[in-house]
Amino acid sequence: MGLLEKLNELKSAHAISMHVPGHKSKTIGNLNDIEISFDMTEIPELDNLHEPTEILSELNERLAKKHEGYHAQALVNGSTTGVLSGLHALYDESKTIYIVDDAHKSVHHAIELLNAVPKTIKISEILETPFDEKSIVVLTYPTYHGDVYDIEKMISHAHSKGGKVFVDEAHGAHFDITENFPKSSMNFGADIVVQSYHKGLPSLTGASVVFVKDKHTMRRVMKYIDIFETSSPSYLSLLSIESGHAFYEEFDDEVFFLMRKSVKNALEDNNITVEESNDPAKFILNIKNHSPYALEKAFRKHNIYSEMVTDRGVLWCLPLWHDGDTFPFDLLLERISMVEVKEEQNTKTIDLSALIGKTAVRNIVPYPPGVPIIKSGDLITERDVTEIMQLRINNVKIEGLEDTLDYYTER
Repeated sequence: MGLLEKLNELKSAHAISMHVPGHKSKTIGNLNDIEISFDMTEIPELDNLHEPTEILSELNERLAKKHEGYHAQALVNGSTTGVLSGLHALYDESKTIYIVDDAHKSVHHAIELLNAVPKTIKISEILETPFDEKSIVVLTYPTYHGDVYDIEKMISHAHSKGGKVFVDEAHGAHFDITENFPKSSMNFGADIVVQSYHKGLPSLTGASVVFVKDKHTMRRVMKYIDIFETSSPSYLSLLSIESGHAFYEEFDDEVFFLMRKSVKNALEDNNITVEESNDPAKFILNIKNHSPYALEKAFRKHNIYSEMVTDRGVLWCLPLWHDGDTFPFDLLLERISMVEVKEEQNTKTIDLSALIGKTAVRNIVPYPPGVPIIKSGDLITERDVTEIMQLRINNVKIEGLEDTLDYYTER
């Protein structure tokens, strides 16, 4: 089966998206205005994304108004481009990188490219860490599950010591959309912030924005964007950033919270527990006497597709419902009522004992969420192998495992 056939199969089954991108199969926002014929290139009058001076400069200026005092640059290669470029730009002047708690694999890739040796600290240790003017503090805010914390104090502490703060805010593009959503770290002066517009807002996959506080730092960021980003930008992606940003500026949350309450009630009526994160657009779901992995599979049997599943639960990214959306809401409620959970584990096993005591040749990363559980060069322990085996039993995709296994079993 080819990709076209698979996509048509999902469409024919009326697959319901409770995952990113935020347009939820083009049912949220205004992507109907985007035509495939708009897939043009950097011809005269369409500007140059890597050195914008005309229409794309105007787009960046509009994006920058999201938070006063920031410069903005639209990205078409996802937040990964912003992470790689932003950390390289800061590292030009600051030479100590502090990673706070878990970070996306793109952060570790940036550090690997820099040949840097990071310091990993816990979020509870930030206010006691003696940063200095050579420090770069990397924060992930919000977490993949939508958790937030007192980032204002952390940014203030790092700045008081002369340090710079880089925030991976990929899952917070919709923050500040109304007063009922969490605040973006830009309210508190983070030096560089990267947002995935496609995650929280109705934009196409890969549509992201980097926000930079200082003009001179912005120049360095642009230097690295020129290196890491494609020289053939998608105008469909750029147009979807503009569309998503207009949605952000105009959004009213009344319909959203009414729909959210109805979905929560429907889940609970079917004995599914709902953990509400700090981000109203995230639900973490569980069901008594069954694993989250079995629950996620039960949703899929009814063509409801979740963002991810971990031991904590099944993560749903809720649509930003609004007047005039075409999201199949009644169908979602109907399918939720039909969900029955049965424990079914993957009986296929693979012997990973050869990895115990060996060093990982690549980052080993459950995806999603894309946070390495073993970093390249780390020693693999028996406990690590047990964790990986449990993830595989539950059909969690793991990047980097096969390469590491092949390296030691084919020699």
